[in-house]
Amino acid sequence: MNTIFSLIFKKVIEIKTIEKNIIRHTLLKRLSIVICFSSLMYLNIINCFSQVISGGGSHSLFLCNNGIPMACGYNAYGQLGDGTIIDKTSAIQVSSISGIISVSSGYNQSVFLRNDGTVWACGENMFGQLGDGTTSDKHTPVQISSLSGIITISAGGYYSLFLKNDGTVWACGDNNNGQLGDGTTNNKSIPVKINSLSNIIAISAGKAYISSYSLFLKNDGTVWACGFNGDGQLGDGTTTNKSTPVQIPSLSGIIAISAGSRHSLFLKNDGTVWACGYNFYGQLGDGTTSDKYTPVQIPSLSGIIAISAGDNYSLFLKNNGTVWACGDNYYGQLSDGTTTNKSTPVQIPSLSGIVAIAAGYDHSLFLKNDGTVKACGLNIFGQLGDGTTSDKSTPVQVTGLCAVNVEENLFESNISLYPNPFSTQTTLNSDKYLNNATINIYNAFGQIVKQINNISGQTFTLSNDNLPAGFYFLNLIENDRIIKTEKLVVSE
Repeated sequence: MNTIFSLIFKKVIEIKTIEKNIIRHTLLKRLSIVICFSSLMYLNIINCFSQVISGGGSHSLFLCNNGIPMACGYNAYGQLGDGTIIDKTSAIQVSSISGIISVSSGYNQSVFLRNDGTVWACGENMFGQLGDGTTSDKHTPVQISSLSGIITISAGGYYSLFLKNDGTVWACGDNNNGQLGDGTTNNKSIPVKINSLSNIIAISAGKAYISSYSLFLKNDGTVWACGFNGDGQLGDGTTTNKSTPVQIPSLSGIIAISAGSRHSLFLKNDGTVWACGYNFYGQLGDGTTSDKYTPVQIPSLSGIIAISAGDNYSLFLKNNGTVWACGDNYYGQLSDGTTTNKSTPVQIPSLSGIVAIAAGYDHSLFLKNDGTVKACGLNIFGQLGDGTTSDKSTPVQVTGLCAVNVEENLFESNISLYPNPFSTQTTLNSDKYLNNATINIYNAFGQIVKQINNISGQTFTLSNDNLPAGFYFLNLIENDRIIKTEKLVVSE
């Protein structure tokens, strides 16, 4: 795996100027092509890798387009990182850090990934979840000195997960249920390696503050899980806790994972969503309120490109920029204007042009394609960032916020690729005349496997040319700008 990722870094460094629009800011951001599949039809590659909005227990994090993070909401443990323990009802700047490419909010802690692969953290540290070797809270971010080469972060209930550029996973904090995956139930104040995991491309830490669990996605589309399993959230057909990761046997072709408090969501490569675990509020979206110990398909959903599991509810982003939601709605977190629970996903009528979603504990965040952020749900500590502490059942705009890090919009409704999946050839159609365009096709490891230059006209036939069956992504570039990004599936 080390060799693979070394090759990826070398290849990325060699990318020509015309390709720099794909991933522009840092070397680590460029590595996002390795682990990002789910949003290729609508989102840009950076946003699906670098989490730019994140909902925690009762606070929210945002990433400005200048690499400066901002925060609002509950701050009793210093999780907003401004040096105080005073709650904030509008977004404020996190102190002392810059060059941030990803943010993740846990129950009462915040974690930040810098463009040099280092990780910084602040907030509650009772269980060592900040990873600095202590159990004392931090009111401004401190570096986790034992970590380097990190490409993805995920903050959970009272613990944190970190993915390195060699495909290994490291973890620290509360381990009462085995959620750190190291075979023990001992807390760790310094990140430890999960020795049984390799070739991991995505991680998700559960939101529960008592019964936490973890999900891991491998590069072969399989999912592994550990920690609390009393509601079947590990998806292995049992309710037995696991202190080392076990494979969820019924899942394959998975491209995204999301761990809630007691339920799990999985996005397949065909745009369908599967779920398991606690379902009292209908958060599994299958029209029932009965728990599921193995993943079941949410039948009403298709064309999904992003998923996010909250405390007892779920959010789904479709490839047309609309958002759908189900589950607990006591505080209006489903954003449909009611406080009525939903056991099947309903569309949030007031939202469009959404490019990222984030379910917190009881509040929801939505990033629009213009860089603004909407929020709804519980707001007792100001976590919605609208300057008030009143709950909202329809989305309101976060105030005082920087321009959130949205790259150039890659969605082009006048360009289509059909059929997809395909076996021998597919056809690209454009409403406008393409002039000297370029197609780059990347494999799962971010390596260019096919490049086609000098494309002109409105129709182009793309042949398989002996590409092995699997998942790829295609970038169509014209005038040094990506005008189409598409998931490409080659079938047998």
